[in-house]
Amino acid sequence: MSTEPIAQALRRVELAGAYHRAARARQIGVPQIESIALDHLDALGPLTPGELGHRLGLTSGGVTALTTRLVDAGLVTRERHSDDGRMRVLTLTDAGAEQLRDQMEPVREPVDDVLAELSAEHAEVVERVLDALAARRDAAAAATPGPERTYPTDGYSRALLM
Repeated sequence: MSTEPIAQALRRVELAGAYHRAARARQIGVPQIESIALDHLDALGPLTPGELGHRLGLTSGGVTALTTRLVDAGLVTRERHSDDGRMRVLTLTDAGAEQLRDQMEPVREPVDDVLAELSAEHAEVVERVLDALAARRDAAAAATPGPERTYPTDGYSRALLM
């Protein structure tokens, strides 16, 4: 059996989801990156700013600006890490979870409608496949190195100086 039709269907679902999230963000006037950040914190639990920035593809300055906006809006807290007091951890607040639900409910509605048509047996298969796919894609993303940057002016890689 060729997996190509399934892979193409999954790609279309991912693209349609991204398009729908962007449309919803435009509709309610919230930057899409903020919704995505809230969604990561909701799905994964507390993250350091570096972890969140890595997942979102943001620079340290970008994630600092983003988290400052989210903290100032009362959607996220920034507290000391329980194991390493030098680090900070970002956690979704109740207000952040509520805003995320309000933003994402219309986006998730079509998914719920389609999945409600599945039998319990088929739903279990879909859940197992999606869980396995998510775990493998997370692992692949985590293992993907960033570009190696060298600056000819000083001969050092900035990664070594961070």
